[in-house]
Amino acid sequence: MTHSTIALLTTEDLAVAGPLMLGYWPEGSVCAILVDSEHHVVLIMRWERDADVVLPAMPVAATDAGFPVAVHLVVFATVEGAPQPLDSKAWERSADALRECGLPLGRTLAVARTPEGVMWTSAEGPLHDPGVHLIPAAAVADVAARWGLPMWRESRSDYVADIAPDPGARAEVDRVLMDLPPLMEAERDQAIMAIRALLSEACLSRAQVAQVLRGLTDVRVRDTVLWDLMQEGPHAWSTHADRLAEAVAAAPDGSVAPAATLLAILRWQLGDGSRAGAAVERALAADPGYSLAGLVDRCLATGMHPATWRTGLGDLSRDACRRAA
Repeated sequence: MTHSTIALLTTEDLAVAGPLMLGYWPEGSVCAILVDSEHHVVLIMRWERDADVVLPAMPVAATDAGFPVAVHLVVFATVEGAPQPLDSKAWERSADALRECGLPLGRTLAVARTPEGVMWTSAEGPLHDPGVHLIPAAAVADVAARWGLPMWRESRSDYVADIAPDPGARAEVDRVLMDLPPLMEAERDQAIMAIRALLSEACLSRAQVAQVLRGLTDVRVRDTVLWDLMQEGPHAWSTHADRLAEAVAAAPDGSVAPAATLLAILRWQLGDGSRAGAAVERALAADPGYSLAGLVDRCLATGMHPATWRTGLGDLSRDACRRAA
């Protein structure tokens, strides 16, 4: 997730920022939370606690708001009850990787859930006195409300379940697609208009899903639809993303990459890095060579600000997207 207006002003804010901003509880994970000079979150990165950590080079501007000046380390402990001090090697491995990005290491926390709320302890405290603190569930809800965020889902799989493959729908859509011929040049503008209209609907039939998938397979249609969607802005992106998610869930593997990639872009633009990542993973799993998905995947991995993407796309005219080979 990239730069936001959310500022981490207290240790309690830091303890709950990861799950609230990711959208799910990252059990057994480590989160690196980069902040700027005003303590706003610039980037959240998550990895499995036992995984090797490879971080991209980070842009650093020591005094400018919007650029990372420090990184906090939060480990989501898988324990019963209060979080306990972790094995120092686990902390050291993650901390060493973070130091390589060239930013000062700020707070290091272990966090766990309990029925009463969220508990945290600081790795900076003495091991014999971890200083476990409770954030009551009501206080967590208050933080979420202050930031304008919903409460987290139980797991990442639950959070991204809207694009989980639907075998029955896929079989129906596949049958429809087999009866549809490839688009001809004379049909492209009509296909663009149709997809734009369908992505604004409340839901899609199987035949409409097939129509969207068939159109987006054509690169000129895909790129022009993307250009048009970027002009509409956040007020429309959520609905468009929901319709694309329906299409992705019902798409056969051979047709899913374009729709999944556009979905990833929209959710990235909405600040939903978790579901953007899941969508691009779906695209690349079905078609590892799909170049736009690879590009979006690299943008997400390096923490590119969504506005940077929009600025780059703004340098292209609609006609250039429509006519490009």
